[in-house]
Amino acid sequence: MSRSCIASLLVFICTTTACARQSWPEPPAVDPAAYQKEYDTWRQQQQEGIGSILAIVGIWPLTEGDNRFGSDASLPIVLPASVAPSNAGVLRRQGEKVTVVPAPRSPLRLADGKAVTAPTEYTEGMATGSVSLIVEGMPGGRLFVTGFDEAHPALKQPPAVDAFALDTRWRVAARFDPFDTPRTVKVSDVRGGTIDFTATGQLVFRLADREWRLTAFDSGPDEPFFVMFKDQTNGKSTYGGYRILSPTRVKPREFTVLDFNMAMNPPCAYSPYTTCPLPPPENRLDIAVEAGLKRLPSVRGFEKS
Repeated sequence: MSRSCIASLLVFICTTTACARQSWPEPPAVDPAAYQKEYDTWRQQQQEGIGSILAIVGIWPLTEGDNRFGSDASLPIVLPASVAPSNAGVLRRQGEKVTVVPAPRSPLRLADGKAVTAPTEYTEGMATGSVSLIVEGMPGGRLFVTGFDEAHPALKQPPAVDAFALDTRWRVAARFDPFDTPRTVKVSDVRGGTIDFTATGQLVFRLADREWRLTAFDSGPDEPFFVMFKDQTNGKSTYGGYRILSPTRVKPREFTVLDFNMAMNPPCAYSPYTTCPLPPPENRLDIAVEAGLKRLPSVRGFEKS
């Protein structure tokens, strides 16, 4: 090939590459003051949610049959000694039904304050001291009981979580490429099981002169997409697990906005007593996303062994 042909080919490649970059849309412009206000509101909402996560004092699986609970460290369900005696009673599981069998002089009470003195079918609001017992089911027939301390100091004054400086360069347009048919995906969770999610497609965007894709999950009609992603900041400046984005839902081939400035932490970033799903393997970005919420060093979240 002659030098002139090579030169013409290089010009063509450079020209078409530039055109491709230029054809990618920018996200809709935002008023700086309005955007700052929206961001500040979002930060406040994130801050307020931390307290309710830190108030969780434990989570335990309910197996078929009797599950004893109290402050005795040898029991399957260990509650704080400040709210429960060594033996407070039994949570008896029979399929999906849970019956509370109190021990003699157990401090267990109903939501209206009435003492539980005889075997009683579990109802929401049961508590011992300041700790509420919350029974909830998960996929696969799993049942868990969570202890929530209504008097936890973090509810009134949650610790502050830091964030990267607001930078509109991390606000990018993303095209929604739907799958031919939405896919049911079994997503692993921090409790060792799986949760069925519906993957609707991928969000395609450009960042640092490269194209990226993130699988988007359905979170309900007219609800935002649910996107979990990992990046090179995990375990360093951000939570070691992952972070979450909630971009506006759009129709196939339309563009939405991925705003990494509003990348939020999952509950498991603040507490090991959660039921968080884990991100799919393909949602790992080989780049340091220095935007959004950072990790909170003063707390212990879920850490994969």
